[in-house]
Amino acid sequence: MSSPAEVDLTGEWIGHYPGHHDEVIRVHRETARWVATKVTGDSYVPAGEVTWRADIATGIGEGQIAGVEFRAARFVPGRLEIIAADRIVFRWRDLGEVTYRRDD
Repeated sequence: MSSPAEVDLTGEWIGHYPGHHDEVIRVHRETARWVATKVTGDSYVPAGEVTWRADIATGIGEGQIAGVEFRAARFVPGRLEIIAADRIVFRWRDLGEVTYRRDD
């Protein structure tokens, strides 16, 4: 496992969101954190919205959750784990995880 600071995560990734379908996210760097924005969304968190963000050095972050039609949107604690240069996992505390594969 690599630390989030050792791998460049910039680019598009595909993840399977449980109960939904495969969705594309775009990861970019904002100062000291990775930010993942949905390219394709769903009825909970739509395209163009942040799905998660995590500290580059530690992987500690937060993931966005919401009700249908993006109601009551909020961020909950989470953590980014880098499995390999082409595979990452974001875990929403107590709410599950999504594994992503690079789409470049």
